[in-house]
Amino acid sequence: MNKEAKAIILYHRSYRKIAGSMWDFFLQFLLIAVPLSLVIVFFYPQITQTVCVIARALLAPYYPDDTLRIIQIPFIMGPTSILDLPSKYPSVLFCTINALVSLILLVLLPAVKNAKHLYIFVIVILFINFMSSLFFMFFPYRFPYEVVDYSEFYMKQQINIWFFVPIIMGLAILPLPSDLTSKSATLLITFCYSLVFGATRYVVFLFILTKASLLYMAVLFFVLGSLVDFIYIVGIYSVHVTRLAKKMKGDFASWKWLY
Repeated sequence: MNKEAKAIILYHRSYRKIAGSMWDFFLQFLLIAVPLSLVIVFFYPQITQTVCVIARALLAPYYPDDTLRIIQIPFIMGPTSILDLPSKYPSVLFCTINALVSLILLVLLPAVKNAKHLYIFVIVILFINFMSSLFFMFFPYRFPYEVVDYSEFYMKQQINIWFFVPIIMGLAILPLPSDLTSKSATLLITFCYSLVFGATRYVVFLFILTKASLLYMAVLFFVLGSLVDFIYIVGIYSVHVTRLAKKMKGDFASWKWLY
């Protein structure tokens, strides 16, 4: 398409890009996103200690006093705190019920016509739960993990998530032509939400593993773990972009044509 044709066609998303400065983006990234990640680098021992203290306080009414312990393990730049709780292995009957329910739902769910994205997500959960049930039915003695191991894996994984959330959101948000206040608020909200969500999920997952059984460890770690974090990251990003798109809808000067 030549320049004359582009001069008279309606404005749409083809052949255009958002105007912006790479130096402005780089400076904003250094001043806004990087400091949030550095908070995790230098203060994750204190953050994980606080998370464990809160988790122990919330779980204390459901366990004997001598079964909840906060322990420290070495990590990259200092110790990280984790909560140690008693493990609960599933009975054969519990595994059989879980396997049957998962198998029945795996057979019936393909008939669902609506909400395919949710249907696929549930299918993954059911399949993993079905395989875990079979494993514990026939080889429970070969399961290598206790709740304390999951607690350690989760906390180390969460530290990495907390570190990368500002970087990922910074790369996504900061190049956009929204005002600096809006960008900073979006990054800070995402960072704080990640901290609160990660701590809350930690408490809930430990409760499930110790009161239900270790049977659900695979589902909690692989499906409802870090994979779910991208949902709120994308959700908050979408809210920011939606508001920006409405604001820029008629501002043609903010766009540049690609030739």
